[in-house]
Amino acid sequence: MTSLTIEIGNTRRRLSGFCLRGLLLAVLTAFGVMLGDRPAEACGGTGKALYDCLATKLDYKASMIAGIRADPEAPIAARALQTAASQLRAATSKAQALSAISQARSAISAAIQQSKAAGHGTPIWAQVTNTLAQAAALIQKKG
Repeated sequence: MTSLTIEIGNTRRRLSGFCLRGLLLAVLTAFGVMLGDRPAEACGGTGKALYDCLATKLDYKASMIAGIRADPEAPIAARALQTAASQLRAATSKAQALSAISQARSAISAAIQQSKAAGHGTPIWAQVTNTLAQAAALIQKKG
């Protein structure tokens, strides 16, 4: 009888430990998602600091999109965002930063045309174009 009581107590402790670990993992994951997917307006500063912040946002979005295995256009979109991010990091002026965004936009529009011609309509393109539009607007606003 005593051994059964001890065994039940041990099982409860183990279960509560698993529950606490699961809760902690859920909270940390939610916090990480909130930090990583902040809008581009959260980027402060101007010039090089702004371009680096936006490049980090584009890299984050590219890694999210690259993780989508079901969409055949995901690697193309991710590559365009990564290229724009590397060009933004190299940019030293507002014109270079806007040029990086516009090059990514034209690569994305060509990919959209190919996707439509192949009969694929995916929501990834809307995410990518919105992200690039936000970045361009912020560069124009803050420089």
